[in-house]
Amino acid sequence: MSATSFSFEYAFLGVTAAAAAAYAWAARNDRPPAWRAWLYALGLILIAAALNSPLETIAAKRLLLVHLLQNALIADVAPLLVLLGLTPGMRAWLNAHGARRIRARYALPAWLLAWYGTHIAGFYSWALETGWALNIEHAILIAGGLVFWCPLVSGRLGPPAALAYLGAGFVASSFLGLALIFSSRPVYSFYETTPRLWGLSPVRDQNLGGILMNGEQTLVFLLAIGWYVWRLLEEEQQASLSSS
Repeated sequence: MSATSFSFEYAFLGVTAAAAAAYAWAARNDRPPAWRAWLYALGLILIAAALNSPLETIAAKRLLLVHLLQNALIADVAPLLVLLGLTPGMRAWLNAHGARRIRARYALPAWLLAWYGTHIAGFYSWALETGWALNIEHAILIAGGLVFWCPLVSGRLGPPAALAYLGAGFVASSFLGLALIFSSRPVYSFYETTPRLWGLSPVRDQNLGGILMNGEQTLVFLLAIGWYVWRLLEEEQQASLSSS
């Protein structure tokens, strides 16, 4: 199969279509501002495009670094965009139907379990070799991302708690990328025998994949941390003004 050929995970085309339809239905009585609707749409597009395009072909049949980028997009970026696209009314409905039970003390270990569990060599290679099991891998990552960002987007964490939560998540999740960056032997045997692209050896592919994945996570987490630092400083400024 050519690297430019399209590969499909049809389950996620169905899921994103259903999510878009549910959003449109909810928006009839709770009209979101345009920026929220765009964020929600972008989150769904990232999921659908990452898993149903030549990116999927390269990830599943050529290069580990593209697979790692794909996983980072659907685990870190897309879930956050989807949740930010929800209106307060939509979030209230989700809270009333169980989302309020997602607490930070449970969400962080659940997300880390999803992140590291899906990248264990045995599971990763099994998913790639069977093909259909990639749907399971990607569903776990998307669900883990939604669970991780939920306590933050819900507003239940104040700036100090949010900064601690993000800091712990950032540090704890970085070891996977670091292990891939500094490894001198292939971790995933599947990619030792796949046709190569761009002259990358399996080890070089793996090292670059770790750099790309850690770079993406660093950018996302630093942006989120910066947002909460700004909020913390703003709260301190308002407190000093009210006390003077």
